[in-house]
Amino acid sequence: MHGWFLKFKNIISMFIHLNQRVCSPRVWIIKTIASITFAAKSAYRCWLFLVPWGFFAFINYAIPNQSIAQSIYPLSVTNTNPVVLVQGIPATSSANVVDRNETHVGVDYEVSSHYSLDKSDTEQVLFDGETTRATVSIKKGIAKRWDLELLIPYLAHNGGNLDGFIDDWHALFDLPQNGRNKVARNKLHYFYQKKGETLLDIKQANSGVGDIQLVLSWQLMNQVSPQREQLAFKTAVKFPTGDADRLLGSGALSLSVWVAANTHAQWFGFKGSHYGSLGATLLGKGEILSDQQRRFALFGGLGSGARISKSIVLQAQLDANTSLYSGSDFVEINSVALQLTIGGKVEINRQWNIDLSVVEDLVVHASPDVIFHLGINGHF
Repeated sequence: MHGWFLKFKNIISMFIHLNQRVCSPRVWIIKTIASITFAAKSAYRCWLFLVPWGFFAFINYAIPNQSIAQSIYPLSVTNTNPVVLVQGIPATSSANVVDRNETHVGVDYEVSSHYSLDKSDTEQVLFDGETTRATVSIKKGIAKRWDLELLIPYLAHNGGNLDGFIDDWHALFDLPQNGRNKVARNKLHYFYQKKGETLLDIKQANSGVGDIQLVLSWQLMNQVSPQREQLAFKTAVKFPTGDADRLLGSGALSLSVWVAANTHAQWFGFKGSHYGSLGATLLGKGEILSDQQRRFALFGGLGSGARISKSIVLQAQLDANTSLYSGSDFVEINSVALQLTIGGKVEINRQWNIDLSVVEDLVVHASPDVIFHLGINGHF
């Protein structure tokens, strides 16, 4: 007991020290969330379930339940691996379609920290940096059972601000650093070399608009009784509006088609929903690792949400995609990716809600070690 007390004391001391450093409000918020996250991860090994859900349980206790229950929809998270993100693989989406003349708007904000290094006789890969993605979405009902959505992403690649914090935390709990603590902190370097040829080398921080997507949805089924079940067909076109030289886009068109399904269900005794989607993307020949890029990829997701009150929803979600590149022995380039997301949403009123979630890589290095996701959504 004494040993755990000293460890807890050290945690609190380090947390105060880290947050007393001069930093922007954005960095302070990220460090605060990361502090709680890594504390639970180190102590319990089930941090994803305890931290986000504990936060929503606190909100449920602290805030009166005054809002009208909205539909439960998937958490809009993506694989932000630098060479995967630019290909525009769709996120798991809802089978619900916006009513004619109704408009939905949203902003999804993701921050992911990367560090992975692999070497072989013929290849070398280094992903060291931080990627931020902010996506504005506007969805409009255009006819009965049809809607159209515009997705405008803004990407930023830089050295970030979390390296020192993560290094200190790993050292405190004797967690593996995987070489992170042996390189300069808060630096950006996305690098890939094969057979002596450098195929990717991003060192300068940059940002800009990514590849814009247009999504058309057609609801095939909207059954209300005996329980609500929905099925929709969706297709998306990704346009090469991002600068591929700065890793803001792929430099090519792509076409995705998928089906999405929702069903109301009981979840650990609470009213809730199960949802999922499955589809494929046809990738145009782009400028990112063009000789290794595959022309076809599969993607999908499954998730559940439980409404613990009128205004609080807890969610768990799995997202996956097949490899987008070939000709490599490294997971960072050529591997199936599987991510686990734990989080939920707070419904502010009839029109607006806030999503908060944490994403963990289940296939190590195929996606970032951790992603912090914040979403704000409304309809009118």
